Amino acid sequence: MTVAVPTFHRNTELRRLLAALLPQLAETAAGGECDAEVLVIDNDPAGGGRAVADELSPSAEGRLRYVLEGAPGLAAVRNRALDEADGRLLVFLDDDEEPAPDWLATMLAMWAHHGSAAVFGRVVSVFEVERDAWLVAGRAFIRPAHRTGDRLPAVATNNLLLDLDVVRRLGLRFDTRLAFSGGEDSLFTTQLTRGGGTILWCDEAVVYEHVPQDRLNRRWILTRAYRNGTVEETVARLAGSGPAHAIRVRLQYLLGGVVRVIGGSGRVLLGRVTGKLTHVARGERAVARGAGMIAGAAGFVYQEYAKRTAARRSA
Repeated sequence: MTVAVPTFHRNTELRRLLAALLPQLAETAAGGECDAEVLVIDNDPAGGGRAVADELSPSAEGRLRYVLEGAPGLAAVRNRALDEADGRLLVFLDDDEEPAPDWLATMLAMWAHHGSAAVFGRVVSVFEVERDAWLVAGRAFIRPAHRTGDRLPAVATNNLLLDLDVVRRLGLRFDTRLAFSGGEDSLFTTQLTRGGGTILWCDEAVVYEHVPQDRLNRRWILTRAYRNGTVEETVARLAGSGPAHAIRVRLQYLLGGVVRVIGGSGRVLLGRVTGKLTHVARGERAVARGAGMIAGAAGFVYQEYAKRTAARRSA
């Protein structure tokens, strides 16, 4: 089994993740459950994450491997994980996460019991500073809840176990057209379930996402909602084929986006009249997402990671 950790200019976060993860691999190996390794995939051309891998390698007992992926973007990094993994199981974690002490054993037990194509665990946000009232009222960073065993049509890759026998049989890869927008994981897992694979939720397999201060503001949340709207349309369109499908998706998201903008605007107005911040915050998020859906239907995809990647690569 391979636990893949894509990383880019987050050495402090990477060190925290590996410190929590490596002991779990040792416990798994000692218990005879699975022989596992951590694969750090660095997307920094300068190899900035190598120092962390080198620092922790002596205590990793050969279970930590570092590779450099020169092609920019998340899709290339995730495809590198598919290429490097030589066992049956591949697990993805983000470098800003920290797994709970029993996370790995719980994921493996869920997969062993059900034999599903994928297992997706719960992600809990941890905040560096206290959130302001708008973020709390709008339930920013609060993800939908499910019950263990629920089937999901598509998921992200920030706490995901994949059965590579199924992935290879279906010939799945992460779409590099979404390298800088995100959504490559949603498209991949949509194709997985449409190909007959099952994704099961495991509520007990918890990882903690550490949210930095620069994301805890209204502007970042609304920009992410807009980006999500553009990406959702693109993923839905790429998940099918043919001009009729593309036209149908564009119309669906155009109309859906208009409805969200109108409905969200009404909720904002209601919130301002009644003094209910919950209505204002959730209404503004609905407007931003709806605007993104309309933009996506018009052929625009917000490239959230392009400027960030270019700036860091030139630094």
